[in-house]
Amino acid sequence: MLAQLAEQLRNAAEILEWARNNAHWRQLPDPTWEWLRTATDTARDLAAGLDEVRPTFAAPRDPSTAPAPAPPAPAAHRASAPRR
Repeated sequence: MLAQLAEQLRNAAEILEWARNNAHWRQLPDPTWEWLRTATDTARDLAAGLDEVRPTFAAPRDPSTAPAPAPPAPAAHRASAPRR
């Protein structure tokens, strides 16, 4: 699922890059071009970040790193069995 999201972000970055180039050719105001450049860079950074963390979510858990079970209750708090 993370790989799919990263790919969609890369596709969005390509669309934003096209829009950025179009804004430049049409001589739109500089803030428009700058915003599109920032959005393109951000989409690519997010995709790269997802690619980087994806193996962490896909790796099977190592049983040695699983949390330890809770310790048993102290003897004084256990119900004592009746003696016969």
